[in-house]
Amino acid sequence: MQEKTPPDASMSSICIKTIVGIRKMSRFLDKYSKYLDTKYHVTLPQLLCLSEVYASGSITLTELTRRLNMNNSAMTGIIDRLESKGLLYRIRKDRDRRTVCIECTEAGGEYTDQLQRVLETECFFDASRISERQLFDICESLERITLSLDPEVRKISLDD
Repeated sequence: MQEKTPPDASMSSICIKTIVGIRKMSRFLDKYSKYLDTKYHVTLPQLLCLSEVYASGSITLTELTRRLNMNNSAMTGIIDRLESKGLLYRIRKDRDRRTVCIECTEAGGEYTDQLQRVLETECFFDASRISERQLFDICESLERITLSLDPEVRKISLDD
């Protein structure tokens, strides 16, 4: 069943309102990343990377880049920093030396567990103002938005 658009909402006003809302979230996530870096010495992209590697056990650099929707150079820098902190390591598992897998060190696994607890208690939203169901609905809506992007817009390379 198709939902009806409110009579006073034009497609352009909905588009602008959506872009402004996403822009506000983007700026807030940048600030949250700085907060995490100051307090826990890990940025939000590093936390996402650690969480994905920890959950996967072992993952190729290419797959990690795809799952987190980051460009290769950014991901390489993140892996370099996490590796220098002793939280991750690179390993070649196949005969093809170009295939590099990323795995957590023991310290990286423990640190990721700690960061997951931090997210439970110090997440970037006020849990008293939004229900778990509302958060789930927001996640579903964000997924629908990204899936509904114009195919021509989706072809734009974000690596540039």
